[in-house]
Amino acid sequence: MKSFSIILALMLVVGAACVVCGCTTEQGATTPEISEESSLMVYCGAGIREPMEEIANIYENKTGTMIEFSFGNSAALLSQMELVKQGDLYMPGATAYIEKAAEKGYVNTTEQVVYHIPVIVVAKGNPKNVTCIEDLARDDLTVVVGDPTGPAIGKSTKKMLNKSGLWDAVSGNAVATRATVNELVVDICMGTADASVIWYDLYVPDKMDLVEIPKDQNDIKVIPIGTLKFSENPVEAQMFADFVASDEGKAVFVKHGYIVYPDPEYEN
Repeated sequence: MKSFSIILALMLVVGAACVVCGCTTEQGATTPEISEESSLMVYCGAGIREPMEEIANIYENKTGTMIEFSFGNSAALLSQMELVKQGDLYMPGATAYIEKAAEKGYVNTTEQVVYHIPVIVVAKGNPKNVTCIEDLARDDLTVVVGDPTGPAIGKSTKKMLNKSGLWDAVSGNAVATRATVNELVVDICMGTADASVIWYDLYVPDKMDLVEIPKDQNDIKVIPIGTLKFSENPVEAQMFADFVASDEGKAVFVKHGYIVYPDPEYEN
């Protein structure tokens, strides 16, 4: 009898513990909390590495959620995503890439964040006197361009020059195509090229000069961020996307020279 009483008491304790655990789990489901050990993986265009790393650091300090990045050109990131079908967010250099990802069924929600504005950059002092996009076809210039099948800047450069009927001349004149916009910046900073087209926010005033491209000749893009349908942390992914697109997140982009979306000057 004594043994039976002990067993019965133990069963009651175990049953009570199960009820408590069940209540705790249900409350957690209705009020999600971010674990200090949680993490998110973001496919991110190489051209926006600096502001995004700063935003991630702020977010990690606020929430405890670790942000991991896969940086590269927008097309390569999409191919990587298609291969592994893992990750939480995608932030390419232009909306066209996230639209492609959405067509493949990978994207859940999107937010528009900042503008990518193509500009011509030349060697400091502009020794070759480059004044317009037509000059990029000149034989006396060493020109490098983004790969039109890779980074967003390459696609924008081709579209912009096609609009002006210059792509064949400029691409034929270019000594190299680059896989990322950062490589184009290095070419100009190191003096291995006379001119290139990069994003305005990557312009380095003490290393190069800038030649603006008129809006009617330009191909201005919007940088989006999207959550991915195969994310294992969809609530946290949306929270990070919202933070990037918030006033606090956009303020980091402004500090790095970006123009935030929306801006009437850059709307069609």
